[in-house]
Amino acid sequence: MFNLKKVIKARKTLERVTSLLFKLFQIKLRYKEKRPDYGIEIFEYFYLPWKSDDEFLANYDLISEFTLNPKSRLYTIYEMSKKYLLDNTSFVEVGSWKGGVTGLVALTNKDKNIDYYSCDTFAGVVNSSEKDSFFKNSEYSDALPSDVKKVSEIVNTNLNVVEGIFPQSMNSINIKNPISFAHIDVDTYISAKESLEFIFKNGSKGCLVVLDDYGGWFTDGVTKYGNELKFSEDFFVVPNHLGQLLIYKLN
Repeated sequence: MFNLKKVIKARKTLERVTSLLFKLFQIKLRYKEKRPDYGIEIFEYFYLPWKSDDEFLANYDLISEFTLNPKSRLYTIYEMSKKYLLDNTSFVEVGSWKGGVTGLVALTNKDKNIDYYSCDTFAGVVNSSEKDSFFKNSEYSDALPSDVKKVSEIVNTNLNVVEGIFPQSMNSINIKNPISFAHIDVDTYISAKESLEFIFKNGSKGCLVVLDDYGGWFTDGVTKYGNELKFSEDFFVVPNHLGQLLIYKLN
């Protein structure tokens, strides 16, 4: 039975809990957060569909060691790929690390003819600038092209490994089929901007890009770029506040 007084009391409890968690998080990381629009929120809408989706869970178990993304964000990619990754098109992931997300998308869309491109420097984060407060390049440098090849074998699908700084790394590659779905996970403002520009230049109308790290504590450059996109007339932009921005190409 719904009881408004109990709901209000529970909300106050959540506020105290989240305040304490945020303080503990800062202590653990030895970082004092001074930005007023950052914190921890425990949302009172508790629907977590990834906990009961058997197909997703089975696919996740196969690729979990090859991605740093949590189940919540992976589920967005899994679910959106079913609709927006069209037959006879291409999927591009920029900042693939060890290839787990590309593998998840491949497992989820076995019935489609898709060209997969798993792109990474394999030397860590690049293109940091004054718009990025924390990343200074070379972070996440522990992945190898051979890791993506392992994922390719696990999912029994050819994943084209593209090594180098994107989008220059695509100069010698002919994308035969337009991009209908993509994942950008690059951590810096410049890389996010250049990646999205390339993908939409080679993307079909209605192409969906999932921009990772939007709203992330240490990825404020990506957040700044994402906020700029909200005012563009070329895209329809939706933040899901799980750490992602969904960007739809309108033209």
